[in-house]
Amino acid sequence: MKKYFILSLFILLTFNACSDKKEEKNTQAVDKNVSHQTGKIEVIENDNFKEEKVQVKKDDSNESKDFYYDYHQEPKAHAQPEEEKNYTPLGAELKVKSPYEHVEVNMLVSKLSKNFIVKCSACHNHYANGIIGPSLLSKDSAYIFKTISQYKTGEKKNVLMKELVEQMDDKEIKALADEIYTFNQEVKKLKERQK
Repeated sequence: MKKYFILSLFILLTFNACSDKKEEKNTQAVDKNVSHQTGKIEVIENDNFKEEKVQVKKDDSNESKDFYYDYHQEPKAHAQPEEEKNYTPLGAELKVKSPYEHVEVNMLVSKLSKNFIVKCSACHNHYANGIIGPSLLSKDSAYIFKTISQYKTGEKKNVLMKELVEQMDDKEIKALADEIYTFNQEVKKLKERQK
């Protein structure tokens, strides 16, 4: 027993001593590299500091002007009438929105069931106006029920919808379709009031 203890202690000390030597060599190598890397800093006087050193590129045929705004480009011809239309009294009235519109829609959304929020809102948004999936705002209850049933039977193909609606029975699908249709009617009334 003592032999094993002494042997393990000897091995432990040997490995420990070896690792210390390697660290010393590494630190010496780093110190040598640092001492050779010291350089000079040159200071050059700038006689013409007001001169523009960066030139504006004349030909940017590789860049698309549809995605980036360029301050040096001429205004687009088709954008001009649109901007002018906004400055007319009628254009201004069309742009004005009620500050309560967002609040009223949020109150309508809070009436939606947990079932809609959990199963539909990930793709169709909390407002049913579509993010990944299509907008449900203009759809009636029968259309929504028929479409969901088509995904369930495999008549229409969508991996996300298929997996989701396989777990639902027809009664649950009908209730969800009716709820979406009722929500659509309330949003429609809200928009008509604001006109």
